[in-house]
Amino acid sequence: MRAINWTIICVVTALALATCACAQKEFVDYPEFRYTSALPGGGWGVTPDGVPGFEGAIQTNIPVAYTPHQGIILGYGSASYDSTPQIGFSGGDVNGTATIAMGFGSPGHGIYVCEMGTSDKWEPAENLQYQVVAASADRPAVAIGVVDILSQRNQTVHRTRRGHTVSYYAVATQKYGTDAQPLYVSLGVGARRFNGVFGGVSWRAHEKITLNAEYDGWNVNAGAAFDLSEWLTDDVILFANLVDLDRAVIGMTYVYTR
Repeated sequence: MRAINWTIICVVTALALATCACAQKEFVDYPEFRYTSALPGGGWGVTPDGVPGFEGAIQTNIPVAYTPHQGIILGYGSASYDSTPQIGFSGGDVNGTATIAMGFGSPGHGIYVCEMGTSDKWEPAENLQYQVVAASADRPAVAIGVVDILSQRNQTVHRTRRGHTVSYYAVATQKYGTDAQPLYVSLGVGARRFNGVFGGVSWRAHEKITLNAEYDGWNVNAGAAFDLSEWLTDDVILFANLVDLDRAVIGMTYVYTR
């Protein structure tokens, strides 16, 4: 019964992705959080046991429920306003985001805290996620979180906004497939930045390549993450994404867990 129920969820999520792919609605209310989520799974992986690195579920711009209970995460992503990759932090045709984050707690009940820099003047936002239900073969992991806890972006960006940028969400993630090629399915709901229901899939296509697709509450995104540990050092991840399927994002994450 569990397999049937989750198969239905997967099918519904896939249909939602296909339906919304045609919308391509511009994400105008929360552009600072538009390209890199700075949340668990956003360009780096988290295992069902809550260990960050390349292993585990990796998405583009939505959170996964698996929450780090250890480690330090340092990341940077640069997004362009078209399909041509750009490297930078600010300007008329580039949007850069930095991530400094840590995991605490215990396996299955991790606590993730993050300082997110959104411009060349830093202009931070603080994100938090807590895993309330541990993953098992019979049930998905469940986590709750908040983006921009203090609604700082509403105060530091000088343009008209509708309300606050603080955004609450809940998300569930379940693992399918084999240990060599796992498939992770995430489904969640959130306010403001998440604009309602969101969902995504993450699939290990190769030992060093993970592919993902998602609907982030506004548009469809897709991406790939590459494990660079063999050539650089352990837990260095390169990610390349397409936000709205037409805006290029490229970045790198380093995870320290020793």
